[in-house]
Amino acid sequence: MRRARLVTAWTTVGAVVLTGCGAAGDLPLIAVHHGADGTPQVTMVPCGEDGVGAAELRVFPPGAGTASGPGPDGPAAPGGPMSESWMAADSRPSAGAAAFPLFSPPASWAVRRWDGERRLLPGFRYTVRFRPPGSDAYAGVLAFATEDLDGLAADEVWADGRAMSRTAFRRLAEDAC
Repeated sequence: MRRARLVTAWTTVGAVVLTGCGAAGDLPLIAVHHGADGTPQVTMVPCGEDGVGAAELRVFPPGAGTASGPGPDGPAAPGGPMSESWMAADSRPSAGAAAFPLFSPPASWAVRRWDGERRLLPGFRYTVRFRPPGSDAYAGVLAFATEDLDGLAADEVWADGRAMSRTAFRRLAEDAC
């Protein structure tokens, strides 16, 4: 029962933080790439000593949303326009980057999930966002399509609308902050 309340509370906090109150700056602080086993991986790099307080993944089938934007406004619901999504808040926020499989947020995060495929699907568009704990000063944001990851070399990531090296992504994130 306590865990259910914690999940509900963090989900509510995450939804409020991520749907945006205020004019937070969207920064290129997220990269995706294929892991050694071929699964899609995400890296979120907050500014300075910040951590990841709340995060979300939204998945849009062909024809829903836009290639550059997050898609339809409002929260997702089972059976809605998204085939797979999650929203999460770290129950023990820590400073620094977070890296994990795209469809499996860290176990320490209170996660709300919707049913769907747990793999990249052709023609689908994805958005990943995060905000630091207790702040709406900025958000890390990444929009991409399945096909964007298909052409990545083993040492590349997709960030800020293009393929780049991991070193270039670290520099991009530092400069954005």
